[in-house]
Amino acid sequence: MALTSSGVSIETVVHLAPGVPVRYEIDVVNQEVMLYFGAAEQYVLILTRDDLVQVMGLGAKAEAAFDQAG
Repeated sequence: MALTSSGVSIETVVHLAPGVPVRYEIDVVNQEVMLYFGAAEQYVLILTRDDLVQVMGLGAKAEAAFDQAG
């Protein structure tokens, strides 16, 4: 997978309906997580452990910003 000059390899938008099935699997050997969305797992997001930590940290900051914004 080739990265763009910004260091990001893909852009996507995902909207989850209430109650949509979600699950995850971890690959300890490769330090990756697979996040599955949808009853038939129509969308799969694969992240390294380091990338997961970065995304979760950014998400926490965004959630805090929403809380502050009211």
